[in-house]
Amino acid sequence: MSQSQQLKELGKFLIARRAEITPAEVGLPVAGVRRTPGLRREEVALLAGVGVSWYTWIEQGRAENVSAEVLGSISRVLNLDYTQRQYVWRLADLRPDQNVAPATPDAGVLQPYVDNWSPSPAYITDRVWDITVANRSARELLAMDGGTGNILRDFFLHPKTRDAYPSWEQEAPTLVARFRSHAAQYPGDPLLASGIERLCAESPEFADHWFALDVREDACGVDILQHPLTGPISLKRTTLDFTARLGLRLTVFFPVPGTSGRQLIEKLAAEPPTESRHQSAA
Repeated sequence: MSQSQQLKELGKFLIARRAEITPAEVGLPVAGVRRTPGLRREEVALLAGVGVSWYTWIEQGRAENVSAEVLGSISRVLNLDYTQRQYVWRLADLRPDQNVAPATPDAGVLQPYVDNWSPSPAYITDRVWDITVANRSARELLAMDGGTGNILRDFFLHPKTRDAYPSWEQEAPTLVARFRSHAAQYPGDPLLASGIERLCAESPEFADHWFALDVREDACGVDILQHPLTGPISLKRTTLDFTARLGLRLTVFFPVPGTSGRQLIEKLAAEPPTESRHQSAA
């Protein structure tokens, strides 16, 4: 879709949303019978603090340089939800609005997404790589139980997770570079900023790699992980993003073809959880 088509689509979208808002909803007096439903252009412009002529141009698809501030004011007046705001920003060729923090679905709703991949390890994280849900294979292989609840912090701060990477020193700069590529999708996000600042203070190793300013592909790759019950396992990592509204991502590890990875993963999945084994030993 060309920019001209996008702007026309933006105008049509705003007209449709304007028709859904009644004067009473925005505190305007209702006087007489209106020929068309919803608000008038002049009313939206007044409430948004935008010139009537400029707002008219936006609805006509002629506003090539409409700003994020103007669209934010119009979105507020038209009571657009998070998904609608994202749509408006993209049609205007602007960076999607990251100021709205959508609610994260309940973990119980997401658990089947990872359990259905078993025995392959799978987990879902949010935009700061906090673990939302994980299946048993992932929890066991990456020593998530007893960790910090964050993939990156576990990698640097949780000894058992570090032990899961036989080439930890070589993997560290790659993981941080992947995280930097991911974080670029959320510029100015205060939650990401505070998490990075905290980890820099907790781990000089992370800080060194973070300030190296490297970026890497984050969608897929081959990882070598190990577990006391299986030894090293070669796995293909694939990461898929949910919608921007959710800010969640699914990561699944598949055995590398031609290796014993499948048998080792099945062996790991068949074993009781680590805590159960420790309790039995006690």
